[in-house]
Amino acid sequence: MRKTKSIPRRPIRGFSVIELLVVVGLAGVLTAIAIPQMIAQRRLTRSTAVTREIMTQLRYARQLAMSARGATPTGALKRVAYTLQYDDTTKEIKIIGPIPAGTTALADLAYPNNTGSAVVSTTPLTQGGLSSSEISSGIPTGLPGSPSTIDGVTGSSLAGGKINITFQPDGSVIDVTNTPVDKAIFIYNNHNSYSSQGTASAISVRGASGRVKIWRYSVNATNANASTYSE
Repeated sequence: MRKTKSIPRRPIRGFSVIELLVVVGLAGVLTAIAIPQMIAQRRLTRSTAVTREIMTQLRYARQLAMSARGATPTGALKRVAYTLQYDDTTKEIKIIGPIPAGTTALADLAYPNNTGSAVVSTTPLTQGGLSSSEISSGIPTGLPGSPSTIDGVTGSSLAGGKINITFQPDGSVIDVTNTPVDKAIFIYNNHNSYSSQGTASAISVRGASGRVKIWRYSVNATNANASTYSE
């Protein structure tokens, strides 16, 4: 009978406790680094969506004003205006109207809630997980370059915590003297200094044309004081 030569088996070597601890420790370090970056990126994405939403609602209000007609007591049709209202307290966008076109309605003490007008839509800016306390109107303190205008437009002041932008039937925005008036809303996430700089943005409205544009804060890597808002 032929004898078969047996091959000795090598012992299977497992991981030592120290090796496992090293692996777990490295995984913990990588997770600790990655999670804050992921959270910051999500906050940046959500904050960017706020600016886009405001722009969308502005264009909707302008479209309503340019296409709508209201009825006079005699049954005749007249052109009307619609207002977009940004509420910095509730962090909401409202579209209110219709109101009569022209300056008389703008000078009314009840403006923008003139007689016969109604809230067409209400859009919360806290969609997507942002809390109302994170959203701030204005320019972050200490922003390099200290930009105060966009497209030559200075940020509009809050009146009672609100900004009203009323579009006329031709798409323009005027004041009570029938003069085209430019408007701008500056927005940022105040969670921390990184968020403030990374999410600083603005929306401008040209009074004469009603043109709406988005601007985002752009960092100049070689000269911080040259950093500004760019289209």
